[in-house]
Amino acid sequence: MSRRHRPDIRSSREAVSARLADDFLEFGSSGRVYDKHLTIDSLAQEGPSDRVTLPEVRDFSARMIAIDAVLVLYRSVRQADGGLPERTTLRSSVWKLIDGQWRMIFHHGTVVPPMVTRTAPAIPGRNVLLRTATSDDIEARLALGNDPEIIQMFGVSKTAVKPMSREKATGWVQSIISNPYAWVIEVNGEFAGEIRLDRVDQTDRRASMAIGMYDANIVGKGYGSEAIRLLLQYAFADLDLHRIGVRVLAYNQRAIRAYEKCGFIIEGREREAAFVDGSWHDDVIMGIVDREFLRQPSSTPH
Repeated sequence: MSRRHRPDIRSSREAVSARLADDFLEFGSSGRVYDKHLTIDSLAQEGPSDRVTLPEVRDFSARMIAIDAVLVLYRSVRQADGGLPERTTLRSSVWKLIDGQWRMIFHHGTVVPPMVTRTAPAIPGRNVLLRTATSDDIEARLALGNDPEIIQMFGVSKTAVKPMSREKATGWVQSIISNPYAWVIEVNGEFAGEIRLDRVDQTDRRASMAIGMYDANIVGKGYGSEAIRLLLQYAFADLDLHRIGVRVLAYNQRAIRAYEKCGFIIEGREREAAFVDGSWHDDVIMGIVDREFLRQPSSTPH
């Protein structure tokens, strides 16, 4: 993979052409769309300053998606000079076997803002581990799919639930990796779901929280509550936040009980906030502040 970044390859029209399919398309990180000819021209016009350092390839993975096609995922990290932060781009490409030679037919790059290039630290608990995602989680997320009973708790009508695709699973993994406040929930060594902090405000020291357990076999067994406590401990003790809020649909009584078990208090209700399965449903607004959590005997994970 790193050979594609080599100056001698990038500057050679013949070498680049041999690696791209005739109907090649690239969605660049700038938002511009390139075909094969535009790609060859743009690479050939790179100046010497563009070729000084090779980007570092991280988190590389390749998966067969058809008998003659491979999906490649990796991070391209380019170190910057003058104390500037490194530039990270999430890249994905599809390679197809054409006339006995592997050629790229599609490429996409998404620049990760410097503020979210770091990944969340691992947070271990008794039965639960919160960790960042890896490429292996694509298969795990795909295998669990979208259980209509579970997805309905997120406010999606059962009739609107669609099967989990590899593309969506890949995007999900990339979103976890690039978010410093998002974690995979691992239960007894197995992938189970996700938990994250949204809208982290360091000035007001507040954030909102969201959790999703995708394995129907372990829902309701206390693992979600353990994951919530682990995250709250990190949010209050390590991030020095003061308040965490959640919104939950009123019919999701299991989630409400789990939040209350962790110390959240019902603060209000937004009437008829979601239209699910042909009916309007209320959102329950819940919250917890640092002193309420830290005074709990079970607030410190073992």
